[in-house]
Amino acid sequence: MKLRLMGVVLSFLVFFLSPLPLFGSICTSPQEATSEVTVPWRSSAEADGFIKPGEYDDALELNLTRDNWMAYLYLKHDGESLYVFLDHVSDTTYWYDNCWLSVDTFSDGGETPKEDDYLFDCTHHVYIGDGPHQIPNGQWTTLIGHGEPYQDLVNKTQPFLEGRYRGSRQSGRSANSLNPHSIFEIKVPITGWEINETDWTFGFCVAAGSPRTEENPSAKAVWPRTAYDDYTADFYAGGANPADPKIVEPQIGSFPSPNTWSTITLSDVPPEEDGGKDYWFSLVAVTLGAAIIGTAILLVRRHTRSADSQS
Repeated sequence: MKLRLMGVVLSFLVFFLSPLPLFGSICTSPQEATSEVTVPWRSSAEADGFIKPGEYDDALELNLTRDNWMAYLYLKHDGESLYVFLDHVSDTTYWYDNCWLSVDTFSDGGETPKEDDYLFDCTHHVYIGDGPHQIPNGQWTTLIGHGEPYQDLVNKTQPFLEGRYRGSRQSGRSANSLNPHSIFEIKVPITGWEINETDWTFGFCVAAGSPRTEENPSAKAVWPRTAYDDYTADFYAGGANPADPKIVEPQIGSFPSPNTWSTITLSDVPPEEDGGKDYWFSLVAVTLGAAIIGTAILLVRRHTRSADSQS
C-alpha cells in the first residue's frame, strides 16, 4: 500500500514540476534562418577568430545549412558593439575565402546600395554605398586608409574607423565541428549610428563564400535566404586602390542588393534585467515545488499513521 501511494505521489510531482524551468535553463535547438530576428543583449566577445568555450552560448543561433553544406550564424550585442560569428563548418579548404556583413541603417532597401548602407569584411575593411558617386564597375567605396576624394564619407563613418571595428578570419574548431574549418568573427560598434533608435531595427545581411577551385565547386552561406541567389562566392567589393584613391578597382562578382536583405532588432533589455526575470520566475517555481513536495510528504505521513493505528 505504501509503495502504491508513493508511486502516486511521485507521478504527481513529475506531472506538476516537469514543465517548470529551474534557474532559466531552457535548452533550445538552432533556429531556422527566419527573415526577421531579435538580437539579444548579452556578454561581450573578443572577435579574434578563436572561439572560446561558451563564448557564444548566450547568442542567438541561426541554422544556415543548405543541403549537406553546414553553416551556423551567431548574433549578440553588449550595448556597445554587435558581435557576428559565422561558423562555416563545411568550408574546410581555404582559397580566398571571405565573409561580409552589411547594414542598411535606414532600412530603406533599394536595387543598389546608398550612402546609408555599410559593408564590412573580415579583413578590417569598411565600405559605403556609392550613392551618387556612381563609381564605374562597382557598388561600394572603400574607406579604410583613404582621404580624398571621399573625405566627407570618411568623416561620416568615423565610429567604424580607428580600430573600433574589428574582423577576423581563422581556420579553427568550434562546438559544431572539431575538424578545422573557416571561422569568421566581426565586431561592429552600434553607438552613433544614424538609425531609428526607437526600436533599434535596421537592414542586415551576412554572407560567406568559398570560391571554386579545380578540386571543389564554389560554396556559400548566406542570411537571409532571400539574398542567397544574389551573392557570388568569390565576391570582391573593389573600390579605391589603397596606394592611390583616384584609381578605382573593379568589383568582382556581386553582393546582394539591399532589397534582398532582412532586418534585425537589437534587444534593449540588458542581461541583468533579463536575468532578473529568470531569477524571480525560478524563485517562484522552486517555492511552488517545495510546497508541493512538503504537502506530498505530509499526506504520506498522515496516511501511514492512519494505517498503523488501524492495524
